[in-house]
Amino acid sequence: MLVGLKQLAQKEALTTALRKIKHTKNRQISQSFSHTYLVGAVIVLILSPIALLTDRKPLKS
Repeated sequence: MLVGLKQLAQKEALTTALRKIKHTKNRQISQSFSHTYLVGAVIVLILSPIALLTDRKPLKS
């Protein structure tokens, strides 16, 4: 009976640890996607004025 109680306590500890690991992993993945989109937005914002200056002028005939 004592072994059964120890195993039940181990199961609870493992379940709690796995839940924390899953939560931490999901939070870190969300943060990295947020950072990726932020970097992309900054690049687009910086390069947009340059793109406006690269239009070709029509050839005069």
